Amino acid sequence: MQYYNATTKIEFSPEIGPSTNESVCNPLKGQTFSAEYESFLAITERGPYNLGSNPVNALLTLWNSGTNLSSLSEDFGFPWESSSLRWYIESSPWVEFASNTSTESDAVTDHFIKDVFNLTLSPRSNKTPYNLTGTIQNADLMLRSFDMNLKSCDSSTESSQNRMTLVDRDYSNNAGWNWTYPAVEIQFDSQTANFTLSGYAAAIPYYINRADSLKSLGPDEVQGTIKVSFSGVIDSYHSDILVNTSSTPTWQRTVGFGNNSMNIGYDSGSFGFPRALYWEAATICSVVSLALVSF
Repeated sequence: MQYYNATTKIEFSPEIGPSTNESVCNPLKGQTFSAEYESFLAITERGPYNLGSNPVNALLTLWNSGTNLSSLSEDFGFPWESSSLRWYIESSPWVEFASNTSTESDAVTDHFIKDVFNLTLSPRSNKTPYNLTGTIQNADLMLRSFDMNLKSCDSSTESSQNRMTLVDRDYSNNAGWNWTYPAVEIQFDSQTANFTLSGYAAAIPYYINRADSLKSLGPDEVQGTIKVSFSGVIDSYHSDILVNTSSTPTWQRTVGFGNNSMNIGYDSGSFGFPRALYWEAATICSVVSLALVSF
């Protein structure tokens, strides 16, 4: 497993209103809005329960500024139940979430986990970064949202805070709109990683007094292009060693085994005890959603 730290930048540019035939309201017209979040990217080996052809599993989590992951709960629901988690993008669903939540029940077939991304690994020469590309189609990402501040179309009733969702399938509001499926690019080596998602999103404003309203979301939806960009550096303290000479990504397992002085829990006299003895919340955050299938 490789674990990278950075700030993720999200950019959103409205193109149409609630439907193809409706325009963007004047306060949002021609604007590009951005937000930044502290982020962690985990890239791991595939496990026995993964169903699909992806060469690795990948998880990008976005957090409130200043979040101390080591202080968070290590319950099985972590990190999804943390109020500090703003959004996440995963290449394969978390087993427990996919198995027990009806909205993603089709993500599991006979206890094997279907991929969300359809990643392809590009050929590489010795020690150049691994490069993966792919798209996301019909993965119901619109059921997974995050909040982002734009501008208000109607400041008397609607907040500038919007609920944002990626568009990854046809639905009534995007009929006739020339949108495309989200495209993903991942490059990584033993020191750095880049993660980029380009696609389309829908933004729906919250009512200012949504607690007192029968509906929490206002009518002035806008849809447009979205770009998610992450450029991170390795967190050696929580990462295994990438075998950078292989044609496909593989790792020398070191975290928790006491065989790498840069890792959490290193003890020169540990004689390779199981990594579970040294696991902590920051590492669990990176791998629990990948179904604990890499270990």
